[in-house]
Amino acid sequence: MIALFQDPALLIAICASFVVGLLGYIIVRMWIKPIVRYNLIKRRLGGELTRYQDHLKSSREKTPPDHAILRSARKHAHDLNTCHSREIPYWYRLLLESRQTSPAEAEGMLTNINKIKNAEQVKNRIANARKAAGLKPYH
Repeated sequence: MIALFQDPALLIAICASFVVGLLGYIIVRMWIKPIVRYNLIKRRLGGELTRYQDHLKSSREKTPPDHAILRSARKHAHDLNTCHSREIPYWYRLLLESRQTSPAEAEGMLTNINKIKNAEQVKNRIANARKAAGLKPYH
């Protein structure tokens, strides 16, 4: 143990590796994990909206729309908005803003959508919510 502190090159290497490990941990915990979580929630929201639009397309007003899918989509939109406002780093928020992404607007578009009777208005609201969330348009 004494030989460890007598060699300054080894001591510098130990300190440098500690600092690099600490910085790596901070970057992963504070930047990478929140950004990955945000993107996973966004992908889930896109999947739920696609499922809902597929259900609307196939039902053709014969059956009422599946509100469980819409409820799940609203939950994902809420989680996306929460993650956007509280978890992701500021610089990533600025990047999303430059791409005109607004999870709060997407969440607002999905509220009370089940009360709209006109199918075309529902499609437009969902399309606007997809655009606001930064998702690709429905095919």
